Amino acid sequence: MNLLVTGASGFVGRHLLKYLDSKMDASCIGICRTPSACPDAICCELTDHTQVDDMIRVTQPSLIFHVAGSFSNDYETDTSNNILAAKNILEATAKYKKDARIMLMGSAAEYGDVKNQDNPVNEQQKLNPISIYGWSKAAQSLLAPLYLNKYGLEVMVARTFNLLGENMSTRLFTGRVEQQIRDVLAGKAERITVGGLEAKRDYIDIDSACAMFLAIATKGLPGEIYNVGSGAAISMRQLLDIMLQTAELDMSIVDEVPDKQTLNEVSMIYADISKVTALMNNITAE
Repeated sequence: MNLLVTGASGFVGRHLLKYLDSKMDASCIGICRTPSACPDAICCELTDHTQVDDMIRVTQPSLIFHVAGSFSNDYETDTSNNILAAKNILEATAKYKKDARIMLMGSAAEYGDVKNQDNPVNEQQKLNPISIYGWSKAAQSLLAPLYLNKYGLEVMVARTFNLLGENMSTRLFTGRVEQQIRDVLAGKAERITVGGLEAKRDYIDIDSACAMFLAIATKGLPGEIYNVGSGAAISMRQLLDIMLQTAELDMSIVDEVPDKQTLNEVSMIYADISKVTALMNNITAE
């Protein structure tokens, strides 16, 4: 049995491939845009439908984990990488491996502006994205029921909240802090600079998220969306404090400089994970 993981050079893709290798008796194949990024993976430009057709036709995957994407908040970039790429995978699967199960990785950014009283947010929450990225992921998620109805494809969405793990992108809060902590410990910097710290988010470690991804891909209902998160909120201040303590540092070296972006952020959002928890409990009981 072949398993495909797109975005193999990215944070999620790398961890997911490692997790699947340890859990599945299958050939786990990474898909990457450039060969230099991951030499052991198959090189495929997901926005090119002819390349995607060839990749699906040759590999004949039983499970596809589509975790590649972009969060540039540039319309052309995110539309291409988040919507067109997913569409190409689904079209190719319909043509060459119709019985494959496909997990699309969504984002909590699809929910967008959430009132505090709407927490924990379940999958029925009205989508109200406030970024181009969130909008593009919401559009991607709509492909799941569309291709179920159009072709009978078994497509599920893992609507993922914030992830935790080593070597995250420095475009994300935890990645930026992690890099600055390394710089302080290496003597390259004396202080850490962050934006506003009052927002509360749902963070889940990457290995726990991978377990949920596998459950959704193997046992999820086609066309359905499953929140992937911890089910609890933590403030950015608390998270920063934990990261500093782990490195034997403290808040005295932190400069908080709220910017326009952090001032306009959603104040609190965390997931209702009862749906995915029930799915995982059913697997455990089998």
